[in-house]
Amino acid sequence: MIKNRMSEADMKMEKNIADTNTINADPSLPRIILFTGKGGVGKTTVAAATAIKTSRERKTLIISTDPAHSLSDSFGVELNPYPTEIKNNLFGMEVNVEYELEKHWETIKDYLTLFFQSQGIDDVVAEELAIFPGFDELASLLHLLEFYRKRSYEVIILDCAPTGETLRLLSVPEIAKWYMNRFFGIEKKLLRIVRPIAEPLIDIPLPSEEVLDKIQDLYARIGELKEILESPQTTVRIVTNPEKMVIRESERAFTYLNLFGYRVDCLIINKVLPEDSGDYFRKWVEIQRSYMKEIDERFPVPKFTLTFKSEEVVGEKLIEIADEIYNGADPTSIFSFAKPMRIEKEGEDFRLIVKAPFVEKKDIKLLKRGEELIIIAGQWKRILYLPQSLALREPVSAKFMSGELNIKFR
Repeated sequence: MIKNRMSEADMKMEKNIADTNTINADPSLPRIILFTGKGGVGKTTVAAATAIKTSRERKTLIISTDPAHSLSDSFGVELNPYPTEIKNNLFGMEVNVEYELEKHWETIKDYLTLFFQSQGIDDVVAEELAIFPGFDELASLLHLLEFYRKRSYEVIILDCAPTGETLRLLSVPEIAKWYMNRFFGIEKKLLRIVRPIAEPLIDIPLPSEEVLDKIQDLYARIGELKEILESPQTTVRIVTNPEKMVIRESERAFTYLNLFGYRVDCLIINKVLPEDSGDYFRKWVEIQRSYMKEIDERFPVPKFTLTFKSEEVVGEKLIEIADEIYNGADPTSIFSFAKPMRIEKEGEDFRLIVKAPFVEKKDIKLLKRGEELIIIAGQWKRILYLPQSLALREPVSAKFMSGELNIKFR
């Protein structure tokens, strides 16, 4: 059975990488923790319990990025689309799309609505189409940026959407940067030139300077957000269950989070049946025991466990849950110091090493284009902007061993 502490293997792993990959988090900056996992694993409960525990010592904000908000139900407090006091030192919020658009992005929404209407789309439908998919999650991350800048809270916890949506969301900053670098500056200059000539001749409304400025501001903030999410202050925690399908999704999440440069500092295994669960659950206990062993062997980060409860965990019971999970440890600690990506010098050459566990060698493809390195792993593609030391060199070899992609540049 996995204990709520570092195993000998975990400690050995940490010792081996401590000299070169230690994360030096700045205690003056907010500590950011993201919780994700397959739908139904209990990540909202775990995130809420963690928030209660951190609020004992530090001013804490928990934000729900999941459109199917359940934080209010978990705390038993009605949360607003802005920080709402839950108890002393603890605040929570659930993002509302309409509220965010009205408060921050009405200019962009108005233009998109007008554009769809110009194409003959019904007013009501045009209004709905103007709210692009994933905006509520993106708004949540932009709130994170706002509170990080202001140092409003010492700990910020994000209760993220199920794994797939979270991974798509966390890839947004890099994709946005790519589009911004290539197209936006050109489009803005061209529109200034052609608007006086084109507008009287076409039926499509062209975006105003105000709309373009809003879009530019959005992209700039997304770029800053990317830096915060990859900073030493931020880690991701995957909540999983000892079940085959959940473990496989957790493996995929672990791989892609590493691929995109996000640090996973621990795994929280929820809904573990106690050994003395009785005859009715004996078979389930045996099945879980084998999966717990698999989790311990396959995931190279510390693991914490939470036993399955005989009643609902809401309100004050969350305190007991937090104490069981962390077992005396500070939940704001960084439990794993491994970096998902590092650069090593080898004579006159350099090596870029990217962690990609649980991926098959046949599913990895590489392409270098100028200062960009494109890494394709299964269904996910990352466009990595290389530092100057690598951008001017060419990759001469690549190998994939022990869950790491090792690329040599000369």
